[in-house]
Amino acid sequence: MSIKTRKYLMIFTLCAAATALYGTAAYRVEQTRLQPNYASSCNKDHCVGHMASFSSLR
Repeated sequence: MSIKTRKYLMIFTLCAAATALYGTAAYRVEQTRLQPNYASSCNKDHCVGHMASFSSLR
């Protein structure tokens, strides 16, 4: 294997790893956002979420 081939293979591997990490993180954030927030208390005018999800931060 030549040095040029190894270089391109390494670049491809690093790009694939970064894409996989980003995709996994985006999937987990979306799953957290879509799950129902059972730990919220809505006894007052404003609902206060007790979970650290994006739905409770709105």
